[in-house]
Amino acid sequence: MEEATLHRRRVLLAALWTWGVWPASAHHGGDVEWGNAAVGPITGTATKFTFQFPHVFFTMNVAEAGGVAEWTVTTRWTPTILREHGWNRDSIKPGDTVTVTYLPHVEKPHIGQMQTVEINGKPLPLSF
Repeated sequence: MEEATLHRRRVLLAALWTWGVWPASAHHGGDVEWGNAAVGPITGTATKFTFQFPHVFFTMNVAEAGGVAEWTVTTRWTPTILREHGWNRDSIKPGDTVTVTYLPHVEKPHIGQMQTVEINGKPLPLSF
């Protein structure tokens, strides 16, 4: 096989590999998004619960000095994993009182990754 043809094939394979791996690495940036230590707890009123892939999350309104702020809290688990531990689409409903501790997002205020959660005073299982 000609050296130029072999070189083109290697370049093409490298490009295809990079193109295929890039979306996965973009989504799973890992812990660079989150602080090192859990903070909170904060308590608010749930406004939305999204039980979908790739990660479950909810929004809640939290009273703060000067008004109310909307928070987005995500989990690091998929619905499949949470379902195996008793969660479902109705685990958090609009109007529920939610208390969480969380890892704060390193750049965006009012976004956190849930570490513990209580809904209307009752903990949802997260110890897995």
